[in-house]
Amino acid sequence: MNGEQSRGERLRDAYVDSLLDRITEVRYPSLELVDRAENIVYKREQAERLVVYLISLIDNVRYPSHQIMDRVERILFPFPGRRRALEDDTAQ
Repeated sequence: MNGEQSRGERLRDAYVDSLLDRITEVRYPSLELVDRAENIVYKREQAERLVVYLISLIDNVRYPSHQIMDRVERILFPFPGRRRALEDDTAQ
């Protein structure tokens, strides 16, 4: 079972990394891809990578998208009871 769990985690990591690559390699990523990433990042490093990218989009324009700002806030400041991906290392 441990081998299966490790393989499953590797596959999840590969999928999330591939998704984040597609998002961060373009200036205007598909909103559907960003939705998916926001909903499935499950490790601190993944959430940090997504948030850093989204913050760069906010920093590089005079009038940032409120939708992007909302995404950053949902990840960094989740509602009570929602898992906090960036809170600490135990979220992994």
